[in-house]
Amino acid sequence: MCDHHPARGMTFNLIGKSTLRCTSDNEGNGIWSSPAPRCKLAGPAGYCKAPEEFPFAKPTVLTDESEFSIGTSLNYECSPGYFEAMFSITCLEHLVWSSAEGICRRKSCGAPPEPFNGTVHINTDTQFGSTIHYSCNEGYRLIGSPSSACLLLGSTVTWDKEAPVCEEIFCPNPPSILNGQHTRPSQGNFPYGKEITYMCDHHPARGMTFNLIGESTLRCTSDDEGNGIWSGPAPRCELAGSTECPHLPKIHNGYYLERPASPYLPGMTVNYTCDPGYLLVGRAFIFCTNQGTWSQFDHFCKEVKCIIPEFMNGIRKELEMRKVYHYGDNITFECEDGYTLKGSPQSQCQAEDTWNPPLAICTSSKWSCKKCTSALIVGIFFGLIFFLSSVIGSYWIIVKRKKSKNTDGKPKEMIHLHPQEDNSVKPQTLQTNQEDSSALP
Repeated sequence: MCDHHPARGMTFNLIGKSTLRCTSDNEGNGIWSSPAPRCKLAGPAGYCKAPEEFPFAKPTVLTDESEFSIGTSLNYECSPGYFEAMFSITCLEHLVWSSAEGICRRKSCGAPPEPFNGTVHINTDTQFGSTIHYSCNEGYRLIGSPSSACLLLGSTVTWDKEAPVCEEIFCPNPPSILNGQHTRPSQGNFPYGKEITYMCDHHPARGMTFNLIGESTLRCTSDDEGNGIWSGPAPRCELAGSTECPHLPKIHNGYYLERPASPYLPGMTVNYTCDPGYLLVGRAFIFCTNQGTWSQFDHFCKEVKCIIPEFMNGIRKELEMRKVYHYGDNITFECEDGYTLKGSPQSQCQAEDTWNPPLAICTSSKWSCKKCTSALIVGIFFGLIFFLSSVIGSYWIIVKRKKSKNTDGKPKEMIHLHPQEDNSVKPQTLQTNQEDSSALP
């Protein structure tokens, strides 16, 4: 008889004789009376639905069929990221596809790099599609990506992010406290976990004792973002039996720097400075004493006064200049002829009783001196010529007059010189004394 599988929708028919009898042949050998029958499926029993897509493989031939008869096979190949392989699935007689699990094996990205002072957390494995996470040891903060995935790169697989860096956490300098101090590390910085201790200053000679209010020890920790912070606020030092100082005294033409809020306790110091155009005379601070009074206020702000030197050679006398100038005043210099201005012609009175740029001076001009010397030489030369000309002229006149006296009353002889006809020079007449030879001594 044939097996039947009604749950699977399969019915079989027996083809052939259902009963066989043991007989013998001519030689006396035992044989069955007829061949065995067979079971044939009675009509179609059903179809397999189209298989779902695999994340690790793709069909070699795409089809739009939605049903597949029993015994139908579909071919697949493993996707990138998996080792290359070909396989097939078959529609089984109970209308399900044969399994494809474990056929395509994922490629591995290998062991991920482990950061210094940190740890790698592998969730499942290091194969294609897996993700790992990083963390840093206590006292270090993570710089970079906290996770990395094994992804496809070309025909191979690799981690998509570089390993992060674990950076040591440091806290900023702890706050200073008034009338107190804290311990400091020998290296000068404050790493994670470092503790500092605050203590108050004591001044027995001044009769001042302070009590520490708050936590004396602070520890360097970190916030959620890995930034170094102190475990709590800094304490304060409070004067035992302290007496407050009154309101700050005012300073004329000045003001206080970083004026503290009241109460003003002994040991508190206040700094001040002067307004522009004024200079400080005395100390630049006052402090609250243990008697509840401010220290001696023996200082003041005096007005800035810039002075011009009494004697300045070469400065033009017409310029109107004062003896004293105030902050911000300007002055302009000009030199007399024969002098050269050395420096800036303008200067301004500064807040430190100084001139900026420095005051200029007038110096004798070398070119002017040379000109004066040349003029003097030329004057002397022409004066000398004039003097000599005067002397010679005077002597000539005297000699001529003497000659005129000696020749009075005596006849004179005129001698005419006639040039040649082609000469354009007019005839000249010379007067001679017949007695010239006898008149000369």
